[in-house]
Amino acid sequence: MIHFSTHLASLAGLIFLAPLLIWSVWLTLKEGISQLKRLHSIPCSRCAFFTGDYRLKCTVHPITALSEEAIGCRDYESRSEPICPYSKQWKRLNK
Repeated sequence: MIHFSTHLASLAGLIFLAPLLIWSVWLTLKEGISQLKRLHSIPCSRCAFFTGDYRLKCTVHPITALSEEAIGCRDYESRSEPICPYSKQWKRLNK
């Protein structure tokens, strides 16, 4: 009888904890996706003042460049193509 009650208690614990685990995973994924969307809205790589150089990322706001503080930057100027540090354009600019 003791052996059966141990299994019953384990099953009850599993039934109680499984929904909490699923809810926790769902909440974590939802927050992670929200954070990713926010980080992808940082406009620096598409700005005319972005250099692509890790030493001076932005000529106007070097401290806040590529951070969440750069979202909504008042000095943002659109660039036709984003600069990627591995692109030919970046290598040409930093010779």
